[in-house]
Amino acid sequence: MATRKKSTSHGPHHTAGVVAGVAGLAAAGTAVGVAVHRHAARRVDAERLGSAAGLPAEATDAELREDDPLGPASRRADRTALVQADDGVLLAVEEVGPPDAPLTVVFVHGYTLSMNSWTYQRRSLGAELATANGSRPKARLVFYDQRGHGGSGRGPAEHSTMEQLGRDLAAVIETRVPRGPVVLVGHSMGGMTVMALADLHPELFGTRVVGVALMSTSSGNLADLSFGLPELLTRLRAAVIPVAAWTMRRRPGFAERTRRLAASVVSAATWSLSFASRDVDPRLGRYVDSMIAGTPVDVIAEFYPALAGLDETGSLVPLRAVPTLVLTGDSDTLIPPTHSEKLVELLGGPDADRVEHEVVADAGHMVPLEKPAEVTAALSALIRRVTAERTVVPA
Repeated sequence: MATRKKSTSHGPHHTAGVVAGVAGLAAAGTAVGVAVHRHAARRVDAERLGSAAGLPAEATDAELREDDPLGPASRRADRTALVQADDGVLLAVEEVGPPDAPLTVVFVHGYTLSMNSWTYQRRSLGAELATANGSRPKARLVFYDQRGHGGSGRGPAEHSTMEQLGRDLAAVIETRVPRGPVVLVGHSMGGMTVMALADLHPELFGTRVVGVALMSTSSGNLADLSFGLPELLTRLRAAVIPVAAWTMRRRPGFAERTRRLAASVVSAATWSLSFASRDVDPRLGRYVDSMIAGTPVDVIAEFYPALAGLDETGSLVPLRAVPTLVLTGDSDTLIPPTHSEKLVELLGGPDADRVEHEVVADAGHMVPLEKPAEVTAALSALIRRVTAERTVVPA
């Protein structure tokens, strides 16, 4: 395998510390920090999931469609469902494509985001895989919101762990894909969720799970990331994050007000950590903002320790049994490309013939939104490779 690079009533000091910490805490685990807009407390309604309905009033679905060379940015779900996790939490699920498809692709989103982050792949792959032809199979796409995100329910704080996210993914597969082969696609924390599933159920890989895509993700050492900041600011972030985490969990109302106060600072961080290009349409930035604003601050705080303490290096062995795509943006300052290189090494090294390492040029952490054509093409190639290596039988 060769790596391919494509050109393609608190005092002012306490409040200031929490403002910095709120931004830094979310930045530590997500592409975009804690985004702020006038609908910060609004959750995305379950019946509107999977479209651009999560956009604030300043950026509508119609706005994204306007002058978009890729066409409409979203596709209405063919089916919706609620999957009950093993602790009773209800996970919002949407499906695109024929229910009798011989292959299912399950998409897992990142920290503070929602299934809306796959909007371009949902539209393009949904159309491409709707019918079978000589070079690709017919496939069904399954999207869901992680617990505490989007339209899914929340569990107890002590269940905000990678192990629980792995069990949630297992529940989605068991309930919505009880038969037939599955390809798993995870972005950022979604990729970590796939690794957590591999740790819990290694027997699924090579049997039920026949392919994996890990995008802009890592197997660990996230607490040491600098996000491209100078050393002084990195030390400042480390100092205020514990204060911010406590406040976000114990006084979420105050933390919500604080992130509104920090709007201009956080918006700048959002742009810097999400995208590599300074020419990205502002509407896309607002689209990302709306997803993050739907994630309560206490949920953000509850999941942060699981990300900071992540170590999934031992979970990658089962993935060696299936074709795996490792994809990153070359300018990802949140989870740098070196983390993808480490994943490739752990999966068998650069000469492993079942690992494809793709570095997308001029792309940041939100590569599925910033470079949708490149990401969709890479996923299409993975699906074709899976079907070439394995005879996919009807479910």
